[in-house]
Amino acid sequence: MGKVRSFTYRRALTAKGLEKIEKDTMQLYEPDMYANFNTGTLEQYLDERYRVTSFKKKQWVWKKVAVGIIVGAIFAIINQYVGLKVGMIVAGNWYLMYMLGLALRWSPAEINMSSGASTGASATCTGFVFTYPAIFLLAYHWAYEGEGGSRLITPETIPAVSIALVSCLLAGFLGVLFFTIFRKIWLIEDPLPVPGFEATIKLLDIAHDITAGSVERAKKSLKIISACSVATGIFVFLRDFPLIKGEKTAVYAANRAGEISVLDLLFSSSKWYIKGDLIQPYETDMNIYTHIGFGLSPLMITIGWFMKMRSAFLMSAGTLLTWFVIIPLALGINVPIYWPVDGVYYYVTEPTKFLNPEYGLTPAIIAHSKVATPIAIGAIIGGGITALLKMSKVFKTSAEDILKLRGKERKDYIKGRGWYEWPTSHIPIAAVIAFVGIATVFSFAGFPVLQSIALSIVLIIVTFFLSAIAVKVMGEVRITPVSGTSFITLLILVGVLTAMGTPKHITLIMALLGTTVFGTVCSLSADIIGDFKAGIYCGTKPYNLIKGEITGMLPGAIAAAIGATILSYGLATGALNLAAPQAHAFATFSQVIMGGKAPYDLLLLGFCIGVFAEIATGMGTAFGLGMYLPLSVTLPILFGGIFRDVWEKKWLEPKAKAEKWDEKTKTLKVINTYMIGTGLLIGEAIVGTIIAIYLVIPLFTGG
Repeated sequence: MGKVRSFTYRRALTAKGLEKIEKDTMQLYEPDMYANFNTGTLEQYLDERYRVTSFKKKQWVWKKVAVGIIVGAIFAIINQYVGLKVGMIVAGNWYLMYMLGLALRWSPAEINMSSGASTGASATCTGFVFTYPAIFLLAYHWAYEGEGGSRLITPETIPAVSIALVSCLLAGFLGVLFFTIFRKIWLIEDPLPVPGFEATIKLLDIAHDITAGSVERAKKSLKIISACSVATGIFVFLRDFPLIKGEKTAVYAANRAGEISVLDLLFSSSKWYIKGDLIQPYETDMNIYTHIGFGLSPLMITIGWFMKMRSAFLMSAGTLLTWFVIIPLALGINVPIYWPVDGVYYYVTEPTKFLNPEYGLTPAIIAHSKVATPIAIGAIIGGGITALLKMSKVFKTSAEDILKLRGKERKDYIKGRGWYEWPTSHIPIAAVIAFVGIATVFSFAGFPVLQSIALSIVLIIVTFFLSAIAVKVMGEVRITPVSGTSFITLLILVGVLTAMGTPKHITLIMALLGTTVFGTVCSLSADIIGDFKAGIYCGTKPYNLIKGEITGMLPGAIAAAIGATILSYGLATGALNLAAPQAHAFATFSQVIMGGKAPYDLLLLGFCIGVFAEIATGMGTAFGLGMYLPLSVTLPILFGGIFRDVWEKKWLEPKAKAEKWDEKTKTLKVINTYMIGTGLLIGEAIVGTIIAIYLVIPLFTGG
């Protein structure tokens, strides 16, 4: 008797949901559909239904997809600025596309496809935000001068951005097609939760009501969402918009011309608040050993609400381990850390020039950067690889389907109708094209041929394995670990190229370009999970979603490459006062590993932690990501998750029992919270985008 397969993410079916699935009477967006999200059975049922019904009406409309691509290309530049400013990309363009689709009364499938094309265009900027600027920092920025003014990269050796642009398109095509496998594994068979996707479905529900004539219900939903969006938008405007002229202090160094927000001004004399975070004052004794903060972000609290307490806690547990165990231990032991600018080791508690409380660089912050971050990166990879090994049988089955070893009738093509999914047989073809194309591009750019081939091979491999890890994390906590997996890619590339005897400056340039390519591919692979998740419930053909994502890549990549060149130069030369945490991290990390000082022991320790976390909880990658993040990010998420569970146990369940609600009434009450959450998400994303536009315009006008 065969072993029964266990599932990590599947929820239990409701009795009524099972009955409707068996009788084929489940209706779109009815309460029973919401009640059976992520059961696996509902997703398989809908997938089989749409293999027939999705061909009955034309879904692909070029004009509507083109609108999404244009918006996405614009956001490819905007998101770069936001990412360099705050270290995180909030893809507000998909919210705008959904609102635009609602206003123009597009169908749910049309909104889903246009939004996918838009995010496909904007996601191409990711590698250009996190890794590419490191090349310019190493070439121009004062902090990366070595002894005697030497540099690993000089301005004359900065490569043409077209190398990264073309390579991103070639590898991106493979990464998007590879998601066909992920869709079967993590959206149909064992559906990843993708926290917050309920808000997306609620928006599609409203679109469905409008097209079906249920205007009153749609108006009520829009009013709730709009009210919450406006309220959140006002708060974010007061929190972030640089409205008032203030003193240009170190704390506000990143603000243009000393401008500060209203909240910055109100709390300018307080040591407990800085730039949207409630913090532990830097000069307190406790701050020597840790640093506590809580971000005032409705978006993060909402993500926690959608994650619920268990998932939010497992991710936050990684953060708590970092800030209350690993960092205090590192400081207590007084771990020596390598400082590449001077080429020497300092003790983490030593008051050197880079430990400046005025800038927030306290011993705890330095310990996080130099000790905890490598451990977190190792944990992300350890948890991810363990998860892949646990899914090895499923991957084997998918691989056999791709290579047609079984000779079964293919499921991606529906006889007499057309392609339902993009042909899985194209995946190995795309891999060959990407391999040959990337090697050719680097060779024609003047890099050694053998090293170009080796780099291409590495990129194909990490696209398959590390992108899978990124997709899993995205599906667990709706945050893509681009930085963590990119660090591993950088290490692998440097190791391979160095072993081949490549000169240091060529090794570093090729490795950073290759990591830029990987960052974009990783983001594209993980980004599409949200569109596919929504597509399952609104009936969009996966073929059309892939088509939209691929179509948006070219204009998005061109916009990203142009923006990256301008912003990276401005950042490195000091013309732009941007924090750029990931870019600086990659520049510093590059100096460290090129000096032969890579923290392999810390990476190995983190790897073991990630393996244990994945075996124990099934969410090792999310745990590792939590280790990488500050408390100011994860505490609001944890608060949202706890608040959701308390609300259900102390209000929803007792009231449902007292008033004898049926399953439909109870589900509708939960759906109402989705509308509120949708408003909170939209409000912060859209206002954040407006602020970004305001900050970007002077860059191009010379203001």
